[in-house]
Amino acid sequence: MKFILILSAMLLLFTVPAFSALTVEDIEKIRSIIKEEITASETRVKEYVSQEIAKVNIKIEEMDRRLTGEIRALDSRLTGEIRSLDKQLDQLFALVLVLVAFVAVVIGIPQIIVAMQRKDIRAQDAKIETQQKQIEALQQEIETRKQERIVRP
Repeated sequence: MKFILILSAMLLLFTVPAFSALTVEDIEKIRSIIKEEITASETRVKEYVSQEIAKVNIKIEEMDRRLTGEIRALDSRLTGEIRSLDKQLDQLFALVLVLVAFVAVVIGIPQIIVAMQRKDIRAQDAKIETQQKQIEALQQEIETRKQERIVRP
């Protein structure tokens, strides 16, 4: 350990300290080097960004194509299902119309028959009433003629 310490001290003694200042030319050289590095770095970053943007655009185009295909498939499938549902609704509507007509016939015909029978009964009642009036009139006439016979023998 002492050896390393002594060796380090000796090396420090042999080194020449540099006491200098930067000149304008040195600063300009440093600036030009930094500008070159910045320009090169900017170029590399721009190339990298443009490559990444191209990759993203390619992925977006692929996804767009895939989604467009899936949307078309779903659209055709939904169109078929809508047509099928439309046919089923038409059939159900026709069935409802038939059922309404059936109910109207089942309820309507007996009502019509009952109404016609009531009309016939009323007509018969009216006929019977007129016949009874005629019978009463004839009975009165018979009574009056009997009394005339009794009075005029």
